[in-house]
Amino acid sequence: MIKSTRNRFLMALIGAAAGISLYLLGNEIGHDTFPERAVFALFAFAASFFTAWLAIAGPLKITRAALGALAVAVVVAVLFTWAGFRFATMMRFLDTLLPILMAAVLTMIPLPFLIAAAGPGWRDYPTLFQQAWSIFVRLSLAWVFVAVFWAVILLSSTLLNLVGVTVIEDLLEHEVMPFVITGCVLGLGLAVVNELPGYVSPFLVLRLLRLLLPVVLVVLVVFLVAVPLHGLSGLFGHFSAAATLIAMVAAGATLVTAAIDQSDEEATATVWMRRAAQALAVVLLLPAALALWAIWLRVAQYGWTPGRIFAALTAFLAMGYGVSYALAVLRGPGWMARIRRANVGMALVLIAAAALWLTPILNPERISANGQMARFEAAKRDPATLDLHALGKWGKSGTETRESLARIAAEPGNEALARLLAAGPEVN
Repeated sequence: MIKSTRNRFLMALIGAAAGISLYLLGNEIGHDTFPERAVFALFAFAASFFTAWLAIAGPLKITRAALGALAVAVVVAVLFTWAGFRFATMMRFLDTLLPILMAAVLTMIPLPFLIAAAGPGWRDYPTLFQQAWSIFVRLSLAWVFVAVFWAVILLSSTLLNLVGVTVIEDLLEHEVMPFVITGCVLGLGLAVVNELPGYVSPFLVLRLLRLLLPVVLVVLVVFLVAVPLHGLSGLFGHFSAAATLIAMVAAGATLVTAAIDQSDEEATATVWMRRAAQALAVVLLLPAALALWAIWLRVAQYGWTPGRIFAALTAFLAMGYGVSYALAVLRGPGWMARIRRANVGMALVLIAAAALWLTPILNPERISANGQMARFEAAKRDPATLDLHALGKWGKSGTETRESLARIAAEPGNEALARLLAAGPEVN
């Protein structure tokens, strides 16, 4: 068996194993056959392990990729399960997608570092840059292949059904088969993509992204000029505005990174494009600061919630990029190298932030519940400051806060609070 055929077979087998594992574990969710937390821990482990393994098998040998994926998956599963103890059940824990998002960050962002660590060193920027974009391109192409495959299969099934041949339909009636087939085809697609590094590279994507840099720069400059003329009332007070600003900072940072590439030799050679990249790098600080200000005003008015804590966290990350990029440019020659170092540092900060979100250090439900209690006390125990519906979504921290409120309600003079608690929703 030639090497390419062997690798294709192994990658397809890994993908099929991923499909079977996720199907079996997903089938156990909601049943009492095994402890709920154990099932979710295994599901988080399997999802992280197979995702990481498939993503880095190619740049790394399959066995070495498995070891790296194993290390990532253990960390993700432990932190994910630990965070789940904030709620009485894991299903309540997953009412929002934020824990899943943090687990995804912890799974994907470390992968270029693992590949670089096996080569020139975990901080080697050319390797980190190349592998980060390569993982994105390879996974995107593999999933496109999966989508095309399923389109062909479903069309073929429809055609064969016209003449009474139902073999494909009968095969797909088995619940596990779509999972197995999807995983197998994904692994096969990745194996083929891995064989063609000269044809499948992020080069074209990066060149296309560079074309968008002047457009984003002009849009941001026009926006920043118009802000004082239009007024701040429409900007502050809405999370949608803050989210838009943060998204623009993320887009701008991505475009600057694409422009400066992995080294000065590979960076855009056009003088005006380099000046545009410098200008965008400096300008990013302003929308990041506006987003942080908008979120702070919202928090000052209504208090903390897990969603606002997440928004504040992303705004601080945006500020990190904005400040580091601006300082890199304003310090003069060597600005591109400084931005590259900042990218490595911010990637590590992002990993740390995602990990902290799943630990007691950054427990958004506890922070939110404590914040609501503090606002209640600051308002001289005015029940109007309480949001019992929100407390009901904050797990054990919400339960503890409600119990504290119940003790206060039992004291003389707090009859209004007692009535509110009696009529309000129970904590989940």
